[in-house]
Amino acid sequence: MSSALVGRRRARALAMLTLPVALMLLAGCVPGPGASAATPSASATQTPTPTPTPTPTLTPTPTPVVVTGPLDTPCSGPSTTMSVWAHYDDDLLFLGSRIGDAIRAGGCVRTVFLTGGDAGRGMDYANGRERGIMRAYDVMRGAATPWAATDITLATGAPVVVWQPADDPRISLVFLHLPDGNLNGQGFPTTGEVSLAKLASDKILTLPNLYGSAQLSWSQIVSSIAELMTDFHPTATYTHVPGGAQKWAKGDHADHAITGVIGRAAWQQAGLPAESVSYVIGYQSAGYPVNVTGEELSRKIAAFRSYAADDSVVVGCTDDATCLAMPRFGQWLQRQYMRSEAELWVG
Repeated sequence: MSSALVGRRRARALAMLTLPVALMLLAGCVPGPGASAATPSASATQTPTPTPTPTPTLTPTPTPVVVTGPLDTPCSGPSTTMSVWAHYDDDLLFLGSRIGDAIRAGGCVRTVFLTGGDAGRGMDYANGRERGIMRAYDVMRGAATPWAATDITLATGAPVVVWQPADDPRISLVFLHLPDGNLNGQGFPTTGEVSLAKLASDKILTLPNLYGSAQLSWSQIVSSIAELMTDFHPTATYTHVPGGAQKWAKGDHADHAITGVIGRAAWQQAGLPAESVSYVIGYQSAGYPVNVTGEELSRKIAAFRSYAADDSVVVGCTDDATCLAMPRFGQWLQRQYMRSEAELWVG
């Protein structure tokens, strides 16, 4: 890790990315007709009983501990749930209850975010979203204690930041802080119009992180995620649907599609069993039947609501009713669909 990064008071960065459909046919993903999807149906929205939201106490600018990989993090709990996402709220919207269930069962949760989520709005916006995701995990774990950051250079040379609650090493949030790629993968002028999409399609050879401390190639990013998978020893792994699986990825955010391609290549490189991997359906799940209700929905909303307080795009989500009334976000909160490796290509 560069000396400029050591001891620096770090800004926080997050992203909401996207990629054109043409760029989704990447990294060996061969689209197939896929398994039959659930038939969308109209379902009445019911407002669940509000769940109290703990107020987290964050350490906003800690002095980082600098470690050079490998990052071998065994879990003392019964299982380890690992997930790889494009943006900080993707886990909350599309897989929220699974993560909370794993924490309540005493397992370990290791969540990796590829982008910094700046959305071309600058670092203040990105910093808020990063704080928000820690608030959400505080809600899921039912505690509000300070978080500590560790700067780590992986064996691949990629710098990552690992955040953990000071009193709960079962939970790790890993940030690569890559640039937000914009809705169709075109990037933003504020970050040089670069993106994961352009990297995946060989329009650029490397992608800088938001701090300018590293230039990462496609193979470096894939190998970095594979390294984290090896170090975290997951018993269950989740990521986005890869873009090549058009039946399930159609209409999704571009960065979701590319992150799914990266996640798929990484678990194969790490040698994880295929049956332990699930691909989470993103945007198109809004048209599927409601399948998250009752107390499960209440818990999912509580975590997202805590995150939303730091994201100006969804800051209007202040209670269960307003969260469910938000276009698209309310639909996603009430749904949770995924496919196995075998189901991606069956047809």
